[in-house]
Amino acid sequence: MTQALAPIAPTGAMRSPRILVVDDEILICELVEELLSDQGATVIAEQDGQKALEVLGCEPFDLVLTDLKLGAVDGMEVMRQALDLHPGIIVILMTGFPTLENAVNALKSGAYDYITKPFTIESIRAVVRRGLEHLHLQRENIQLREAANLKRITEALGSTLELDEVLQVVLRSALAEVQADYGAVLLDNRENRSVRLAASVGNGDAPDLSVLYPPDNHERWRQGCKYPILAATGELPPFPAPLWDRPTRRSAMSVPLRAKGDFIGTVYVCRDKSPSSFTDANLQTLDMIAAQATYAIENAALYNSLHRDYMAIIRALANAVEAKDPYTRGHGDRVVKYTQSIGSRIGLDQEILEKLKVAAILHDIGKIGIRDEVLLKPGPLSNEEYKEMRLHPVIGDRILSPIRSLEQIRVWVYQHHERLDGKGYPERIGGDDLVKPSRALIVAEVFDALVTERAYKPAWPIPKVADFMKENIGTHFDKEIVEVLVDILEEEGEAFYRSNIVVY
Repeated sequence: MTQALAPIAPTGAMRSPRILVVDDEILICELVEELLSDQGATVIAEQDGQKALEVLGCEPFDLVLTDLKLGAVDGMEVMRQALDLHPGIIVILMTGFPTLENAVNALKSGAYDYITKPFTIESIRAVVRRGLEHLHLQRENIQLREAANLKRITEALGSTLELDEVLQVVLRSALAEVQADYGAVLLDNRENRSVRLAASVGNGDAPDLSVLYPPDNHERWRQGCKYPILAATGELPPFPAPLWDRPTRRSAMSVPLRAKGDFIGTVYVCRDKSPSSFTDANLQTLDMIAAQATYAIENAALYNSLHRDYMAIIRALANAVEAKDPYTRGHGDRVVKYTQSIGSRIGLDQEILEKLKVAAILHDIGKIGIRDEVLLKPGPLSNEEYKEMRLHPVIGDRILSPIRSLEQIRVWVYQHHERLDGKGYPERIGGDDLVKPSRALIVAEVFDALVTERAYKPAWPIPKVADFMKENIGTHFDKEIVEVLVDILEEEGEAFYRSNIVVY
């Protein structure tokens, strides 16, 4: 025992391995304990199987070296408990009565290896070293997989700025990583002392949190969720219930969400089907996902705030036009409704629909640059006045040109008085150069002009409007868009526009 030996811990291991030795022969316990301790391991030796189980339930271990025959609690039971309490642990069985049947049963039950007595110092050292190297490789693989998964989750979170989508990504990732069946994100609203179910994924109906977490319980909920919680089968934490009290729940855990150090909510997951409980490693994984999610949630909240400010500025620009020209009052809002209805039916995606909404609000912004005597003239315009009025798409394009985020929207605003046959204004753009959002805006803008009463004309009835639209397919209007509008009018009738009409 005085010979200098290399450490049994693998190169790169972060700490000395913790080993439990279980044998009813005190000499073997002392021999193995001395051998492995001299080589860098932390060793605890027990001669009684029941005491070994108690130690396993209280302390973490990397490897268990246990005799097969121990008395009331034998080595197979020690192995089963060790594998259940410490997933991934290495268990090596020892026996003085080796048989092929014993060896096969041990390996099938989860033993890493099997060593017979009497053994040499070198043989026990070798088998322990192989076991620890195997454990080290397992843990490295898990770390690499978790790093890859976290990278994938981070990329997924970075692909969207919509809060609802961020929370769905968080939950789907959490359920996949910890093999859970149900997940929920609860967000805190301190102003009205309420809890909001912001997202849920998996089996089961979403709970009514206004009943589960009334204002009187709000602060208790906050305090109870500020730290990670792990509840095994049949266990309930003191608070927060009753999300934890799902009838099918077998095991559950939650971790807090924090933004700039402040508690903002919690991520909760549970297992309904798996008989095994979540582990501390599962809790750590969920905590890492929550940490990644926090940055995405902060970005989404910032984006939503900026988007609200952006839309408020857009609305203020539109209001400036309406304040100058009473004939456009409400026109932009109605055109928004019509373009959204048409656009969704012709397959425009959500991003384009959002931009088209802005274009519909701003399409007449250029009228702010038209002289009042032309813009507000009650009668027909002269040729010169009409030429000036036709400049408003150009003026609108000039007003919006410094705003880089409106580059695509500017095109549609610029084209909203063009025609499919190239006879519109201001640039006689037509055919394939007239993009689909612009075609939808053209139809919606003309439709609103026809169905509203103006100083120079009464409101047209739906049949007359539909006939006019159909007669001008291929010249002024796009065939697909007119057909969609006619379908909507046949389905909804005057209800499609009556609630939005303003009589000037």
